[in-house]
Amino acid sequence: MRTNTQEAVLSAYIASIGKHTPREAAQNAAELCRLANSLSHLNEIACNCGLTERQERRIKAVLEGAGLVLNHFNNDPRGYAVYIDLPDGSYNSFGGRECGYGIGR
Repeated sequence: MRTNTQEAVLSAYIASIGKHTPREAAQNAAELCRLANSLSHLNEIACNCGLTERQERRIKAVLEGAGLVLNHFNNDPRGYAVYIDLPDGSYNSFGGRECGYGIGR
């Protein structure tokens, strides 16, 4: 899925939670997608290298600030880099609802 589409979907979900203005929701969504794309790039360079503690904290802080919940990080460069749990349980991967909604390349 293209980053612009992911940003739009995430922004809508963040705004629907009701704790953020549409502008704040868009900024949070853009930051999440940017971080997820960076992680995807790192995964491609060094397959299964994982995240540093700083990177994990940064992504978790953005998610928390947006009112979203981390499902898991994916170290495989062939899939989405970060999976989150959306409020309505939506998912976009073959893993189903328990896998979450993937962002990143």
